[in-house]
Amino acid sequence: NTYGNGRLDVKAAVDQLALLTAVSRKLHPGAGTFDIPLPLTGEPGVECRSSGGTHTFVVTFNNPVVSGSSTVTAGTGSAGTPSFSGNTMTFDLTGVTDVQKITVNLSGVTGTSGQTLPATSVSMNVLVGDVNQSKVVSASDVAQVKSLAGVPVDATNFKADVAVSGAINASDVGLVKSRSGFSVP
Repeated sequence: NTYGNGRLDVKAAVDQLALLTAVSRKLHPGAGTFDIPLPLTGEPGVECRSSGGTHTFVVTFNNPVVSGSSTVTAGTGSAGTPSFSGNTMTFDLTGVTDVQKITVNLSGVTGTSGQTLPATSVSMNVLVGDVNQSKVVSASDVAQVKSLAGVPVDATNFKADVAVSGAINASDVGLVKSRSGFSVP
């Protein structure tokens, strides 16, 4: 909106709260914290790391946020109470089963200026061992993890640390082999 003098209505731009990014975040002990992007449109990202059914979602907005809720609306799992820091909302999902697409609805997310995000969903495919993100665990996933065994975990290869131990080793290879043939639609 512009006023008659050509100035932009800054309040209108600030009041519009928008979701910018969503990720699944995990700490790989001794190696760092790494994120799998969860696209907001199109095909959901694939969380390939095993975590006993617990996943941390971090969603980022264009403005600081102070409240809101998260609820699983499709798939198996439960969303915990969110925490807020600056432009981010963080919450854990527990009881998440493998080989599924899980969808979380964000509702009542409110910014510091009182702006509210319309109800918005974020989805994630869960498929332990799908390190190449193809939605199928296959021989190529096994080969990729084998080729990285012994290499220090970093931002370029963290998906191969399927067991989330901070090292890529025989247990990761075994875990991926055990999941071979599983897929998500």
